[in-house]
Amino acid sequence: MKIKGLLLFASVLLLVLTNVLANEQADGTPKPRAAMTADHSKFEQLDQAFDYAPDVTEACLECHTEAAEQVHDSFHWRWAAKVDGKMVGKGENGFNNYCVAARGNESCTQCHAGYGWRNDKFDFEAEENVDCLVCHDTTGTYKKSAAMSGHPYYEDTLIGGQLIPAVDLRRVAQNVGQPQRENCLSCHANGGGGNGVKHGDTDMSLVDPVHELDVHMSSDKLNFSCQTCHKTSGHEIAGRYNGKVAFVDHQLDMGRAERDGKNLSCESCHGNKPHDQRQLDNHTAKVACASCHIPEMARGPHLTKLSWDWSTAGQLKDGKPFSEDALFDGVEAHRYMSKKGTFTWGKNVVPEYRWYKGELQQKTLQDVIDPMAAPIDINPPTGDYRDQDARIWPFKIHRGKQPYDTEFNRILPIKLYGKKGSGAFWTEFDWQRALQVGADNNHVEFSGSYGFIETNGYWPIKHMVAPGEQAVDCIECHQQQGRLAGLNDFYLLGRDSHSLVDAFGALAIFGGLFGVAGHSGYRYLSARRRAVNNAKTS
Repeated sequence: MKIKGLLLFASVLLLVLTNVLANEQADGTPKPRAAMTADHSKFEQLDQAFDYAPDVTEACLECHTEAAEQVHDSFHWRWAAKVDGKMVGKGENGFNNYCVAARGNESCTQCHAGYGWRNDKFDFEAEENVDCLVCHDTTGTYKKSAAMSGHPYYEDTLIGGQLIPAVDLRRVAQNVGQPQRENCLSCHANGGGGNGVKHGDTDMSLVDPVHELDVHMSSDKLNFSCQTCHKTSGHEIAGRYNGKVAFVDHQLDMGRAERDGKNLSCESCHGNKPHDQRQLDNHTAKVACASCHIPEMARGPHLTKLSWDWSTAGQLKDGKPFSEDALFDGVEAHRYMSKKGTFTWGKNVVPEYRWYKGELQQKTLQDVIDPMAAPIDINPPTGDYRDQDARIWPFKIHRGKQPYDTEFNRILPIKLYGKKGSGAFWTEFDWQRALQVGADNNHVEFSGSYGFIETNGYWPIKHMVAPGEQAVDCIECHQQQGRLAGLNDFYLLGRDSHSLVDAFGALAIFGGLFGVAGHSGYRYLSARRRAVNNAKTS
């Protein structure tokens, strides 16, 4: 019986150990549970040598029948939304002070979630034009080509001395999964022409940030994915900041359990009274959490572009384009490029602060500008001190100088990318021709006369949240020439002076001193009087 008992015990122990080892990785840590409920390598539709990416989409749609239609309804697909009765966005009418306009520049559509958006002939209703892989690739090998209007590299290609291998579409298709940070950041961190160029708080360091860089996304602790905050339903992703809907009802002390996936703000998880000190919680009525908890932008190893002057572009040396580099905050970056003009960069930059309620007023290529009012605000935030939905927010304000029609007073888009004969500025360096083709591509009338005008682009700062001990100190705002020196529509203690307030303060101070002195004198005289009376009595 003892032998049988020992054998039974040994069998159970072996079974347990086998089960444990089967669920452990080589380093002894537990294997992560699969996020997907399907192993795509087992699907026959995906087990073939694809030579054309839209064929992969058609295979995906055999099971995910509604996916393409959902994508078609998203801003990621249209790159424009209806605002005040007209479409506004990268895809139509909108412009910025980076490459000015995406329409007609197929290098920009490299980041579109589709295949083949080169010109007005692109079919937005074709389901096979949806690129499933750009968001769902988990191999890290899927690369889209600027020269192919968002198609992946079908052949090994040499780009700037670097070999980009052809994408193995079968492998990528059989290894799709939930979007990872790399998927999102491949476009959102590299928008505007390179890593960290556009946003002051989003660059490739967020793929795996240290805790000091971003307390939410660091794998050391919370390890948030992008979707943790940017909730997604039916391929519609929460978090756009140029719609006309406030982020959240700031009057509601909303906790994590009450999140509905639509409201995207710090309050969605932390509520509007997150501090141990009442005085700090009093600030949440007018100050956004980011204003204190993101003390600088571009806080990681990478620079962010602070200005871009197109008016200097087009210079050549010996008839050829050239570039010059310089050090910015100890990091080397382009100072000048014949293709793009002159830049300034920075890291660990203190943001600028504006009132903001989740709405940016986007100017369009159809809007008339006033050259005498330069710099022109391209997409200024709305709100002021009296607006109960507005909060003081940190911004990256990017300074640009870009072409405009000096007769019609409208911003002019540029044809940048293309072969010789297309009018592309990056190929021919002919401003007149590039502006004419750019205007034609964007259905903008061009008088033939142009100049350059200064512009401001506004980017709210929301990522790279620092640890609490690195939050902005009170004195950095409550002082003259402090962080909030540019906001002058309200009285700020420690920064501002007002004759009535100052007079009242002086009266209170001197009145208090007079009262203390009078009381002290009264007590002194009373004591003397008692002493004299006591002497007489004795």
